[in-house]
Amino acid sequence: MPSAVLAGGNNGPLAVESVTNPESISGPLTVAGLITAQSGVSTQALAAGYLGQSVNPDALSATAVVLTTAYGYLTRVSVPVSGLSTYLDVVLTTGNTVTGAVWALYTGTASNPVAYTAESHTAVSGTANLYSVPWATPVNLAAGTYYVYQCVTGTTPSMPGVTATSTGSIGATVLNPNCSLSGGTLNSALLASGAPTSVTGTTQLTFGTSWALNANKLWYGIR
Repeated sequence: MPSAVLAGGNNGPLAVESVTNPESISGPLTVAGLITAQSGVSTQALAAGYLGQSVNPDALSATAVVLTTAYGYLTRVSVPVSGLSTYLDVVLTTGNTVTGAVWALYTGTASNPVAYTAESHTAVSGTANLYSVPWATPVNLAAGTYYVYQCVTGTTPSMPGVTATSTGSIGATVLNPNCSLSGGTLNSALLASGAPTSVTGTTQLTFGTSWALNANKLWYGIR
């Protein structure tokens, strides 16, 4: 059995209401519906089985976010309750070829990841679906704020998320209110060059160096 390590968060615990049971879908399949059917969704609290989600599935944009290949994506996730995390759930909405894929979980800037995946493109390439990508080592997460790092390379893969559609650069500001990369705060950010394509337990990210606030925020489920 794999060992578990303890990771800390920086927010206090929140009250959690009851969640719904997994549901079935009739009619056209949507990304939000896929997530609901596979894991159960509550509009009041956590989805069944998830310690946290980066975006409530009810709020996902109708148009998926087309990824820029080899960019680094950094996404804030609130984890209201503590628990053991073994997987990061991701959804690809296109079946386009993926040639590289890594994820990691951070508590903040200039720190080692509390969890990370092996290179995982073979696990997520070839078809649009929800994928459960295992951490290299399961991790006990405290309630708090975390940041999912992602670097995916391939032929215009896309993922569900939300998009601030305001004209010009104001969209990134709308999605990141009162955030400062140099201060280590963000909701969603991009790294256009030099994004790590592999992650180990000592791969650190400095949010204020070369990162830019992003007008898109991707969906992830931590469980």
